Amino acid sequence: MSAIIDLWFIIIALMLVAGIVFRFLPRRLPPVQLHKVAPKAAEKLVGEFIQGSFDGEFGYPSGIFVILSSSPTEIVAREWVAKGSHFVVILRAFYRSIFALGGAFGCIGAFVCLFFAVLFTPALLYAAVAETLLKYLIRSKITCALERSGDGTTVAFTLRGPVAMLVGRRLERAFHQSALPTRIAALAGVGVPQGAGVAAAGQAA
Repeated sequence: MSAIIDLWFIIIALMLVAGIVFRFLPRRLPPVQLHKVAPKAAEKLVGEFIQGSFDGEFGYPSGIFVILSSSPTEIVAREWVAKGSHFVVILRAFYRSIFALGGAFGCIGAFVCLFFAVLFTPALLYAAVAETLLKYLIRSKITCALERSGDGTTVAFTLRGPVAMLVGRRLERAFHQSALPTRIAALAGVGVPQGAGVAAAGQAA
């Protein structure tokens, strides 16, 4: 039993460390050029996409993004966090049930149940504090910098947190331009990555 409790404490401590790492090591996606799109239109387009994105793979603390601030130069979205702790609710229900059970067996039953309540309370309080900290450490944030460039707008995404990383994959698919076939790109005068040209030459051979 002691080994299981120690393992539980270690897992929670590792999650706190992971939360700190996610908080201070953001990921920056390559800038995206939206052609023929003004910054104001890009603000609305990107903001609605982020606000409509929901992550169900990790989903902690919620997987839902809320726009904190939005302008033609920057959009800041943060993951929504519910107030309170699940473990506080569990602790309250635990006390109610255990004292109700002890009361049915008189004074001796009440003392036995009180002993078990005191025994498990530190672990549940530790879990409640850890959950509260994790919700704010792992809470994701997406920052979009918008800048007028050429005939459109350049958008640069900065992702922080696990949910933001997962939603970032959708951002890459939605806003990053797909590569043109080599021959079409050459006719259009668009630069082709060297690796793509080598791959196409190999296929042709």
